[in-house]
Amino acid sequence: MGISDREYVRTSGRNAGMAAFGWDVIGWIIAVTVVTFVLQLLINPQFTNWFDLRPSAVVYGQVWRLITFDFLHSPDDVWHILVNMYVLYLAGQKLLSNHTQKEFLLFYLASGVVAGICFVLWQLTRNREASAVGASGSVAAVLTLYALYWPRDRWFIFYVIPVPVIALVILSAALDLHPILLELGGGRPRGQIAHIAHLGGMAFAFAYYKLQWRLEPLLGDVPIRSLKRRFRRGPKLRVHRPSFEDERFDGKARMDELLAKISREGEASLTPEERETLNRISRQLRSRKA
Repeated sequence: MGISDREYVRTSGRNAGMAAFGWDVIGWIIAVTVVTFVLQLLINPQFTNWFDLRPSAVVYGQVWRLITFDFLHSPDDVWHILVNMYVLYLAGQKLLSNHTQKEFLLFYLASGVVAGICFVLWQLTRNREASAVGASGSVAAVLTLYALYWPRDRWFIFYVIPVPVIALVILSAALDLHPILLELGGGRPRGQIAHIAHLGGMAFAFAYYKLQWRLEPLLGDVPIRSLKRRFRRGPKLRVHRPSFEDERFDGKARMDELLAKISREGEASLTPEERETLNRISRQLRSRKA
């Protein structure tokens, strides 16, 4: 399955660059997907059969396929992986300005699971046993969420025609919905594209945006860094400096609360008052240390 049947696009320059190929979450997703694709080429078809999305296998308990299929792509169509990773890079980098690394990863994985469930249910209701591979459901969700946040951003089809990104999402949804409606009306399945998975990813992104969901809090509020500090050996005796610590305790506590909120929900979640409070406390602490 894939967005590989779509005309590929590029941004007008905003948020461009090679940052996604560093070791942020998007870089890791792309790296893992590319390595998996190489393994498919080397060990195909066995490797693909172990991890693709097969409805009967999921029904019989192999639920991990709802995640693993998201990192597989068609070994016979290199454009499948190239277009998916390209769109992920473009739209994902913009979303990272509004989400934490962990929140983006959870959104990406959850989108794939929802897309996979939609595919499995569709195949079961149609009494078919087709399998699916590809990150297209997750990538469709990422692109849809991007368009909902920044609908006026323009992308270029064929590197020439400027089109608002929200229009691209609407067009993609229409192209995916058309064969589904034809089949519901009694028509025969067309092509090898899992249109229902694309629509499932888009629907999840729409609900995520409208209902203002956040997935990171579901994992708890204890960050990994605090666990490392808790088990790190240190001196048993500590020096107490009342002239600084006591005087600034309330301000530092408030600052920690705001930083924790940024870690959970992103910097954009701060209200103007909270942002001003954070800046004021930071200035006070810097001036005191100086």
